[in-house]
Amino acid sequence: MLNSCMLSSSQRAFIQTKGVVAGRVLIGALFLISGISMFLADGGPTASAGYYTKLGLPMAEILVWLVAILKVVAGGLVVIGRHVGAAAAALILFTLGTILAAHRELGDIDQLKNLAIIGGLLYVMAFGPGQSSVK
Repeated sequence: MLNSCMLSSSQRAFIQTKGVVAGRVLIGALFLISGISMFLADGGPTASAGYYTKLGLPMAEILVWLVAILKVVAGGLVVIGRHVGAAAAALILFTLGTILAAHRELGDIDQLKNLAIIGGLLYVMAFGPGQSSVK
């Protein structure tokens, strides 16, 4: 029974090549789309500044712009497969900051989701861009 659930060597090779790229693109798109949506929302990034202020974050009006730019730039770099180590590291630090600033309750589903995202970004750092990236 257990052997029927295992991947064949060709299936494993496919996942190690194409799956790495798909995973990288998907996790990068999460940040890229989120950052773009911050710019396109009514009021732009400053619309989120009230939430940042409510969290007690300093200089919320500036911080929200920095967050939006970070998400777009680092997320975009991960998607295209350029500088993925540095981009993933920046997104890990941002996501850890999100946990500390906004999702402080143990068991908060967003905290667990963010920990899983950090895990995915660690994989991106470990495996690099994969075979399909912009040079």
